[in-house]
Amino acid sequence: MARRAPVQERSIASMNRMLDAGEQLFYEGGSPALTLEAVIERADTSTGSFYARFGDMRGFLDAMHERVLATLASEFAAVHAQTAKQADLETALQTLCIGGFEIISRHRAQMYFFAVGNSQDAQWRAMGAQFSLGMTDAVIELMKSHMPTSSSAAAKRRIDMAARMMVAAVFQQIMLDQTEISRLNLSQKATATELAEMLSAYLRKIPK
Repeated sequence: MARRAPVQERSIASMNRMLDAGEQLFYEGGSPALTLEAVIERADTSTGSFYARFGDMRGFLDAMHERVLATLASEFAAVHAQTAKQADLETALQTLCIGGFEIISRHRAQMYFFAVGNSQDAQWRAMGAQFSLGMTDAVIELMKSHMPTSSSAAAKRRIDMAARMMVAAVFQQIMLDQTEISRLNLSQKATATELAEMLSAYLRKIPK
């Protein structure tokens, strides 16, 4: 069965409750926890409503994946717009890191599904890779815009490595609780600020 796009506010709310339930169930227990019965119970809805909205479980998982991509694209665009207004590399990276970590905090269950769930399906993985590369390209262009010597081979390597480190930090925030990483208790903002300062120092010291 094909998925049906909701048009009434009540239908949209019902759809979002089911998607929220699916994301939380996956976050709590992975694929084994994400069953039709569990989604229906968690969302306080009916089997009929589920099938009417999504067609089947595959349609539901597709909708989960599409929603997280749409959410992240929209929120990342807003953060990226703020970074473009900053006058220097350090402030731009701090704005990007703090804003990015705030997105993770708001949507951690969604992003966990994006990070883990899409590895289980070739189509989702391809969509996820395309999205991730687009985000990385945007970050690289941001760094280059504040680095007048960014055309050298050494600068390109540094910028690429800085982007990779940022991606690694993002996945660390998604996948692990702070207590699983370090014994030092840092706030989210402090972690983002320190990351931005580290990346700035690394980028400013371009080898000749």
